[in-house]
Amino acid sequence: MLSGVGLSWLTRLEQGRANSVSAEVLDGLAVALRLSGPERLHLYDLADVHPPADGVGGQVADEMQRILVDSLEPNPAYVLDHTWNLVCWNRPQAELFPVIETVDGPPNLLRLTLKTDALRSFMTDWQEEVSRLASQFRLHLGRFPSEEGGALVGELRAAHPEFAAAWRAQDVAVFSPKIRRFSSGAGEAAYHHHRLALPDHPGWSAVIYTPVG
Repeated sequence: MLSGVGLSWLTRLEQGRANSVSAEVLDGLAVALRLSGPERLHLYDLADVHPPADGVGGQVADEMQRILVDSLEPNPAYVLDHTWNLVCWNRPQAELFPVIETVDGPPNLLRLTLKTDALRSFMTDWQEEVSRLASQFRLHLGRFPSEEGGALVGELRAAHPEFAAAWRAQDVAVFSPKIRRFSSGAGEAAYHHHRLALPDHPGWSAVIYTPVG
């Protein structure tokens, strides 16, 4: 026995035939086998289980911070995990959206958009953005289902009528690059809005803003 699982189950796992395993069991197995971050993600893939939002650990977030988002300065950039929590962001992103550094715990894109009054006036198309995010997250959740994602939807539907109405519409949409416009006391700023999938981390993406003009 290893970490509470039998040899026959480990054999089925290696062959991609294991099922009905929890994230807790996989975590215990990863610790027992002293797996690295990429090896741990591969273990989840073999078991057809999505890792929890914090499952990649601080080391991976630090690497993304240094190698990815910081290297994109002076363009604002951040990384979203599979439930759209912001894993890391660079200094220009914090200057564009200061609210991300004022919340307790990992900021979440949907919660920030819906719960932050300052963003309602800052986003010139806030209502349209709520509908876009709802339709994109519905498609995303179908591809990368998780208990955390389902709980997030339930929370936001109960607390925010705009999101509840958009979710009831049952629309689905892929992300499409577009020009985002933001209004503040300093005037209006326009950015090209891009989102890139991160293949090594299923359901994760990097979001980048590049100035228009």
